[in-house]
Order: sequence, then C-alpha cells, then structure tokens
Amino acid sequence: MFPLQDAGPGLLDDEVLDEYLIPFGSWIEESVNWTTLNLGGVLDAIAWPFEFLLGTIVDNFLLSIPWIAVVAIMFVIAWLVRNLTVATGTAVGLVVCGLLGDDFWVQTARTIGFILVAVIVCVIIGIPLGILSGRFDGVWRVMRPTLDAMQVIHAFVYLLPFVYFWGVGRISATMATMVFALPPLIRLTNLGIRQVPEDVVEASRAYGATELRVLRDVQLPLARPAIMTGINQTLLLAFSMLGIAAILGAGGLGQLLFRALGQQDVNLAAAAGLGFFLLAVILDRISQTEAGTRNLFSRMRMAWKARSSPEQLLGDPDFDPSVAAAEPAGSDADSSGRPAPIEGRERALLVIVIASAVVAAASTLATWAVDGAGPSAYARRDDADLVGASFSGLSASGGSWFAFVLVGVSAMVVASALSVLMQRSSSRWLSADGAALASLAALGTVLGYVLARPSAFSPSYSLGIGAVVALAATIVGAVASLVWLVGGPYSPRRPLRRKVGTSTVVLAGVSVGIAIVSMVSMWHLDERGGVVMTPEILAEIDDLKARAEAGEVDMGVAASEIQVIRARAQQSDRVIINGISGDGVGLGWPVFVMTVLGAAGAVVAAGVAGLRNRRRWIGGTVAMGLGLGVTGLAVGYVGTLARVADRNYYSGVGAMFAMFAGLLLVAAGSGVIKNFERSRVYASVNTDLTPTPSSPSDGSERSVEEEKSGVAS
Repeated sequence: MFPLQDAGPGLLDDEVLDEYLIPFGSWIEESVNWTTLNLGGVLDAIAWPFEFLLGTIVDNFLLSIPWIAVVAIMFVIAWLVRNLTVATGTAVGLVVCGLLGDDFWVQTARTIGFILVAVIVCVIIGIPLGILSGRFDGVWRVMRPTLDAMQVIHAFVYLLPFVYFWGVGRISATMATMVFALPPLIRLTNLGIRQVPEDVVEASRAYGATELRVLRDVQLPLARPAIMTGINQTLLLAFSMLGIAAILGAGGLGQLLFRALGQQDVNLAAAAGLGFFLLAVILDRISQTEAGTRNLFSRMRMAWKARSSPEQLLGDPDFDPSVAAAEPAGSDADSSGRPAPIEGRERALLVIVIASAVVAAASTLATWAVDGAGPSAYARRDDADLVGASFSGLSASGGSWFAFVLVGVSAMVVASALSVLMQRSSSRWLSADGAALASLAALGTVLGYVLARPSAFSPSYSLGIGAVVALAATIVGAVASLVWLVGGPYSPRRPLRRKVGTSTVVLAGVSVGIAIVSMVSMWHLDERGGVVMTPEILAEIDDLKARAEAGEVDMGVAASEIQVIRARAQQSDRVIINGISGDGVGLGWPVFVMTVLGAAGAVVAAGVAGLRNRRRWIGGTVAMGLGLGVTGLAVGYVGTLARVADRNYYSGVGAMFAMFAGLLLVAAGSGVIKNFERSRVYASVNTDLTPTPSSPSDGSERSVEEEKSGVAS
C-alpha cells in the first residue's frame, strides 16, 4: 500500500513558491513598528540637527531677508572664493531667478538652503570619518564595505528607511541626499591622509609633535587638495539629487519641475528649468577651481562615474585645486618680465575711450524721449497721451533698461582702460579686448533704442538729446577702442593652433540661423483686450463729431457711426507681432545685421581669412562685442517692457532667440581672445639692459610652426 499523494503543487510547479514564503517583509515591518514605538526619542535626536539647520538657514535666514540681500551675500561669497567675474555671473543669475516671480524666488532660496545644509552635514560627518579611516586601518576596513554598499544600492532603495522612520518631507530628503553624496568625501579624505609622505610625518613626531599637532599641522594641510576635491564632489552629487529629493517633499526648484511634469505645464517647466539650470551653474562655478574648463554637465557626469573611485579625479585641474594652483611646466609666465609700457598714441586712445564711456553713461541723465514714450509705449496704454512730456534715459518711459545696460557696459569700458593705464589689471578681461567688446556692446544697445520703431500710441514721440549724445559717444568709443586693439602691444601666450576652428564656424552659422528665426518670431504678445483707441481712430471720431456739430451729418447717424468705429476697435483676440512687422518695435533687423557682422568676425577668428594670430584675435573681439551688443539690445527691450507692461502684455520669444544668437557669438569669439595678454618686455642680455618687447605688436609675429616652415603668418 502506498500513502495517498499530497494534492498540492509539485516541486516543479511555480505555485509551490507560495507554499514556502520567507516573511522578510513582515520582519522589516515589525522592526520598523517596534523602532518607531520604542525608540522615538532616538529618531527625534537624529532628526534634530537636520531640522535645526534647515529651520535656521532656510526658514529664519534665507526666506526672512529681502531677496536682494541674498543676491548680495552670494555675490560676496563668490568674490571671496573665486573672483569678480564669477561673482558678477552669480549675481546676474540670481537676479534672473528672482525676476521669474516671487514663487520661483522662494523655491530658489529653499534650494540654496537645502544644498547648503546637505553639504554642511556631509562635511561634519565625512571629514572626521575620512581622517579616522586614513589614520586607523581597522576603521577603514569597516568603512570601505559600508561605502561600497552606499554606492551600489540605488538611491530609491535607501529612500525607504528614511520615509518609514521620519516620514515624507525635507528631513528625509536631506538625509537621503547626505547618504548619496557622502562617500566621495570620506574616500578622498582618507586618500589625502594616507598620501602624506611618511617621512614628513615621522620627522614631525621625531621633533616631539603630538599626534594632534601631526594631524593639524602636517597631515591636514598636505591633504587639503584631496579634501577640497571631495567637498566639490559632494556638492555636485547633492545637486544631482534634487529631483529625487523633490519626490520626498523637499521643496525647491525640483518640486516645481516635478509638478510641471505631472501637470504638463510647459510654462512652469520652462521657468523652473531655467532657474534650476542657473542655480546649478552658479553653485558649480563657486566650487570650481580657477583652472576649471569643463561645463556643468560634464563635471556632473564625471562625478557620477567617479563615485566608486573618486581618487581618479585627483590630478585633474577641473577638480583638484592643487593642480589649478601649480604653474604648469613650460608656462609662459615669467616674473622677470613686465607689461609693455604705454606709449603716447596708446595713451591718447585710452583717454578717448574713457571719455566716451563717461559721456555715454552721463547721457542717461539727460532727455531720451520727447513728446511721448519710447518702447514702453507698446506695453502701457497710459503712455499714449504724453505730448509735451520728456523723459531721461533712466526713466521707465525713456531709455529704461537700455540705459541701465549702457551704464553697466560703460563701467566695464572705464575699468578696462583704467586698469591698463595704471597697469594694475586683476582680471584677464580688463584689457584692450575687454574695452573693445564692451564698447561694441554699448553701441549695439544704444542702436537698439535709437532704431526701435515708435509705437502707434505715441505719434509725436522723438529722440531726446541724451539718446543722440549716447549714440555719438558709443560710436567714438567703439572706433577708438578698435584702433587701440589693432595697434596695442598684445600677443598670445603661445601661438594659436594652425588650423581652422570648425566649431567656431559652426557657432557663427548657428547664431545667424537663430537671428533669422528671431526676426520672424513673436516680439509682442498682447492679450489685454478692450478698446484700442489708436490716434487714427481718435482722429476719425473727432472728425465725425466736428461734422455733426457743423450740421453736415445728423447727430444720430454720427453717434451710430461712432459706435461702429468703437466696436471695430474692440480687441478680443491675441495680437502677435514679429520682429520685422511695421506694427511692432522692428528690432529684428538690427539683431540680424549685428549677428551677421559678428558671425563674420567669428569666421575671421576661426582662421578662415588667414591664420595670423592678431587678425584672429581682433575677429574674436568683434564677434564677442557684437554678440554682447545683440544681447544688450534684447535685454534692454525685455527689461523695458517688463518694467511698465500692462497686465497680459508680454515681450515675445523673438527677443529670447536674439539673446541666444548673441550669446553664441560670445562663445564663438571667447575661445580665441582669452589666449591673448599684454606683451611683456625683458632686459636684453646683449645691450645695456634696454627693454625689448617679447613679441612685435604690429601683427607681424611668427608662430613656431611658421618659423619652422618659413611661411609668413
């Protein structure tokens, strides 16, 4: 007799897996429940530092002070940590984030605070653990597999414990971000401590130094480059977690992007994406080394790839401050040389450049608009009846943002010229090419205001004397700066590459294409509705009234016709005007012409018209200057309308395309001109110490390759 067989699934059936369940999920659930019920005080103690830092830095500081104060603080920090150029870019980027709206600024401040808290916590925890790991092998043997596990497990997996213990919110998001961004800092601190030469450590001990002094005075200073690289990696990885942190309710710009994706809101997604990008660039630039050249996305990609082995980033100037600080072998820098002296002709040109910039800036205090408003009349119907009024360049109905941009670039012109005149330049761009590109930017901005077509609502409008003076001053300044550029004693640090720059030509072509798109794109979007009483319509109504009073038309008929005219003037649909339409400001043509001229300069900079170093330098400067001029024109137009616009009146996407075209020209020219500097003179060994220039300034220099081949450059 055989026993009855079990009717359940056999071993080969998949259903048998349901017969033998491992209750792992139940174990974890019971553990979580027990922990939350019995260890609530411990959980609160762990969460308290995060809540304290977030409340102090974000709620009680960043969100409680005026937005302009935050901009000023970030400006000072960027200036102290990096330089004036980065500080200026930081301030401009944050101002743009603020001008997106109050809601966007609040989320921007929260994002800054969130990143700052995450990095602070990582530094407080990571550097001590890295030091212990570097000094004690036993600690490192425990820490290494822990870091490997933190980096192997996907971020979504270890989000769960934080959510279970501390709920959804910014506390859990900050903790998860800390876990994700912490390993590189610990690894690099450990590596930096271990790479300190053993003989140096032993020598300090032999002289009686305590272990604390060995650590403080020997190991930490020598390990500083590795530690700074770890902090930079931590910041980049923390920023890359903002999207995931938004899912946990951390707030910030990531939350706006998450909401925009869920609602398919293009407007919100574009604005939040712009703010997100600007803030990422700002934080990355502040934490970069001086020699950093890679863009934000390349640096973040490298940070992700190097999470498990961040030591490979040491020796890379984009991440390792010690490499950036060291002078490369064969550098052209020579402390024995001095900048070429300023001769009489160059000094005269400098004075002209400074005087023209000062006059241009001062002209903004004079009258720019007479008997009406400038471009602001398109956006504000109250500007329709301004006959007899006049406005200065800084007035909302006058030059407005055109004048503001003019003042800014004029200040750069004066700073560049004075820096050369006093030979105390603290920045690469405070030089002849810096003054030239700023002068061209000033000219392009003023041309935008002068060539802007008056609105139909201001038929009596005319240019004021201030605008005419500004135009004349910027023309003189641009010509003088270009003449200075052509004859000034400037030369490349090393000969430029003897090949045509394909990427520069491509950028020039793309900028022209975008300028064409800008011309035919929307520059005005009017959704105000209501009765639009143009001067022609008002004249027609006045004519009917006069004829009715004279008895030529019956009063009832005249009233009826006036009602018809008013109905015809009723604007109910969206009014869209492009950049070349006769009904709009008509700035599409100036943008196109300046972009074409700038693209021609970029082509020269690429070497298409010849490979002479000076010619390419001048071409790059012209490209950058006209690119900044196009950008200044677009910024002036957008800022002027935004300052006074009635509700539901907007500047159009054509102005944004104009900005893109200008910025592409700036990028096309910068690659060439940043290699130039003022020539240095040295004491000759064959004469009685008569200074001789390091290279001729008349454009007849010869590159190393040309000397070898015997071909004139």
